[in-house]
Amino acid sequence: MEIEDETGKEKAAEAKARGAALYAKADRESYEAAILAYAEAETHDPTDHVFPSNICACHLELCKLEYEPAKKLEHAARAFVSAERCSALNAAWVKGYVRKATAEWEVLSAAEKYAERKEQRTEPLDYDGKPWAEPEPSLLPVIKAASYASCEATCRAGLAIAAAGQRHPLIPEPGNADLRLRLQLLRDHNGTDNEEADRALVDVDAAAPLKAEGNTAFAAKNYADAAEKYTAALSFNPFDHIFYSNRSACYAGLEEETQSASALRDADRCIALMPSFAKGHSRRSVALFGLGRYKEAEEAAQAGLALDPASAPLKELLAAAQLETAESEAVQKQMHQMRLGRAKDEKMKKMLSGLNLGGNVQMFNGLNGLNGLGGLGGLGGNGMGNLFGGGGMQGPAQTDEQMRQMARAMAGATAAADTSGGEGGGGS
Repeated sequence: MEIEDETGKEKAAEAKARGAALYAKADRESYEAAILAYAEAETHDPTDHVFPSNICACHLELCKLEYEPAKKLEHAARAFVSAERCSALNAAWVKGYVRKATAEWEVLSAAEKYAERKEQRTEPLDYDGKPWAEPEPSLLPVIKAASYASCEATCRAGLAIAAAGQRHPLIPEPGNADLRLRLQLLRDHNGTDNEEADRALVDVDAAAPLKAEGNTAFAAKNYADAAEKYTAALSFNPFDHIFYSNRSACYAGLEEETQSASALRDADRCIALMPSFAKGHSRRSVALFGLGRYKEAEEAAQAGLALDPASAPLKELLAAAQLETAESEAVQKQMHQMRLGRAKDEKMKKMLSGLNLGGNVQMFNGLNGLNGLGGLGGLGGNGMGNLFGGGGMQGPAQTDEQMRQMARAMAGATAAADTSGGEGGGGS
């Protein structure tokens, strides 16, 4: 019997080696072949938790590569099933919890995107002309059972094991940082309701260098990188209001409406942690401005000034917001859309700046973006950045005043058309 067991382990090791070589090629076909190799290894040695862990890793990579909604969801679900099998075989292996939390997060993300695509679908065929695909029925119980609460529980369980198995204060248990980061992403996405457990996880010393790296990236205007560093810092101390304030500034600096929503979320969290922090209100004002919610941006600036009446950035924010609120709601809406358009043009300009296009780039010039609002009250708290600046691919983009004139004209034309339509309506 011992000889048979040893032979099985040898065959498993050989299949595992083939799987590893295939995985290293990092393409769709190789990941699929690696899954078969690791599955073969499992048949030879079903007690080894590493094999289902590796299968999970392959499915997670395939999930990244897949665009078809149902297939993406299937890979995420299979990754989760494999991760659960891994943890069942070795409940003390921290990496297994990392795999499980990551896979369940991907199931939830893929399920949301699948539902969104399905809701948007208006015809029986998908965008590529193929029949709309549904996930494999056998995976539906796994998909339906996934939850953010379960994902959070997995993170906390893995972190507890990591803490119990800590070998040295300066040598973190492998997987500890990954689980902390996943837990922070859960806080950001869905919120958590376990302050006592979060307090026990605080590691100020580990957070400090990550904050410093974020500051360096922010100073270089690498806002996306800076946001990642502040997120990592938050994973070690989710109670530091400065981290939320700084990350809010990063999201605002990215000048996208979806990022402005994230900037507002962080500003709100900053204020909740430290209501007397005036800069938190400036972050909130900037985020609201980026969302086109100018009246609320004005109120946020006023709230900040009530705490710090001498703040120049808050005064500038208030003036900028009041310039908008002096206009009608119709003009405010037009201005917001124009700013979004200008931001898209500026982003495209940056993307194409390194290409040799012979100067023949045609842009949707004239519609405007946020133009630097992320610089309002930056980490140093100084200035309004490039609020009224910006340039187009074929000359400077319109100024805010030019946009305002256009917005007034468009709002007036719309109002006139509505009035005309109302007067001319009715039957004989």
